[in-house]
Amino acid sequence: MREYTQISVNERMKLSVMKQAGQSLRQIAYALGRSPSTVSRELRRNFSAAGQHYWPDTATQLARQRRRRGCKLDRVQELASFVEERLHCEAWSPEQIAGYLKWCQTDLPYVCHETIYKWIYALSQKADKLYTYLTRHKAKRGLRKSHGKAGSRIKNRVSIHERSKKIDKNKTFGHWEADLISCLKNSQFMLVLRERLTMLVRCIRLPNKTAEATSQAIIQLMSDLPASARQSITYDNGGEFAMHSKVNKALDHTRSYFCDPHSPWQKGRVENSIGRLRKDFPRRFNLKKMTQEDFDESIENYNLTPRKGLKWSNPFSIFQKNLTRVALQT
Repeated sequence: MREYTQISVNERMKLSVMKQAGQSLRQIAYALGRSPSTVSRELRRNFSAAGQHYWPDTATQLARQRRRRGCKLDRVQELASFVEERLHCEAWSPEQIAGYLKWCQTDLPYVCHETIYKWIYALSQKADKLYTYLTRHKAKRGLRKSHGKAGSRIKNRVSIHERSKKIDKNKTFGHWEADLISCLKNSQFMLVLRERLTMLVRCIRLPNKTAEATSQAIIQLMSDLPASARQSITYDNGGEFAMHSKVNKALDHTRSYFCDPHSPWQKGRVENSIGRLRKDFPRRFNLKKMTQEDFDESIENYNLTPRKGLKWSNPFSIFQKNLTRVALQT
């Protein structure tokens, strides 16, 4: 016996169009893959207040109002619409949405980020696939398994285990993590540098993935900063970072550290940033078709988005404060 699922927003939109076109219940049911009785019940229960038309937005609102045992997001339509809009249009995470609801407004009731996650993954919401608007796009919640370790052939490699404990505790400014984003079937690349303390990212498109191109890009992104604002960079063991010694020399002996092989979690901050940037730079995206203005705007939007770890301030403002403090000290 097939398990019944709630009618989704997309189905309601299609139902509305077919109904206005004058198609019969059986034709609509066949197109939706539903039984005629399901379509009949949907139309009967969720017509507009005037009783003359079937509108998908009104139908969704009426259906949610009847879920009395649901969570607050099911009971308060305005709250659900706000969450969906921030997920879809603003690419905010559930934590960012919850933080805004709690600290930056008074019109809507507060829900924590865990409630938002549970609502997104609830069976009643699965048909709308709201999880596709999350950073990781995972249909199920959970962590991925790690794989075995291998050696590294990068010369003059300094292990991350030799890095100062002050850097590990994330108490000092000017320490960065580096990685690449690949697009269009691993044929196009962009470099991402994230400052650990302030969460700010600097990005640039690469002509290729060679160590020479990558090292030149790092130097270009970092050369305008004072030495105390670029004290170290942590890399993975990709061959694109093999010329790290050249970077260190060009940037007044910036120090470089390398994660253990197959241990990206050791530079988890830049990994987190890449996950968020994937919203604007998905794997099948053609970077070459993007104008420089649009590219810069995407990075700027990331740096101006409030962060829980910054007490809901944004990376750009916190970075500027630290940069000003460093300049005054020197």
